[in-house]
Amino acid sequence: MSRLIDRLPAPKEVREKKALKMLGYKSYHMAEVVERGIPHMALFEEALRCKYLDGGKPYDKADFDKWLADYDEIPQFFIEEFIEFYPNALFVLTERNLESWVKSMNNTAAPMFTSLRRFPFTAIRRMDSFIDSFCSLHVTLEKVTYHNKTCQSEEGIKLSELDTIEVAKKAKALAPPDRLLVAKLEDGFGWEQLCPFLGHPIPETRYPRGNAPKEFQKMADDLLVPRVRKAGLMALSAVLVPTLSVGAWYYLKVTRRH
Repeated sequence: MSRLIDRLPAPKEVREKKALKMLGYKSYHMAEVVERGIPHMALFEEALRCKYLDGGKPYDKADFDKWLADYDEIPQFFIEEFIEFYPNALFVLTERNLESWVKSMNNTAAPMFTSLRRFPFTAIRRMDSFIDSFCSLHVTLEKVTYHNKTCQSEEGIKLSELDTIEVAKKAKALAPPDRLLVAKLEDGFGWEQLCPFLGHPIPETRYPRGNAPKEFQKMADDLLVPRVRKAGLMALSAVLVPTLSVGAWYYLKVTRRH
């Protein structure tokens, strides 16, 4: 079966994978995926399905080069591939305690996943291809995160918690020690840890502590709400915007950079 990635041309140049937009690097977080539209949402979903859900041949280096050639910071779902394919890259692993991670998931990503599986999104996605791609990607993300179960499944929750621990172990085991920075969020993380590792002088400005909900709210206002209105569901807009904004942390978090 033909994959979307097979239709893309090979890139002229591939960036070395590093980190942090603030220092001049280009990040591929979820807000960027959504802003790039249907092609990038579809590619991300395809890559996830190929690796985790038997959706076809897993992406190889040429595929990742075509997909992410313009980016420095890339998704955490493909640790083994990135470390193998980009051995000269620098890897930043930021860890957090499990209780904090669970609380964040319960307050943000889980409500987003649940909402997108229910009305009104089940109806709206039939009327707008952008929202359909948005929902489809997130259904796949939920399956991957919770091992083909939902965020409400006790078994799925336990497996996802184990994954947060295993991901860190995997990164530490596979990445070259001299090219890996490990930082624990609870111990503080900022320019002092990051800049020396990346070879940058420490900026005079404070380390950014962005307001993810407000940033995602703006994206929802700009990209999603107009499409809901276009579908003739203006009365639901007031409900959809708060529903969407609960997923802000999930889109804009910078927890594990590989």
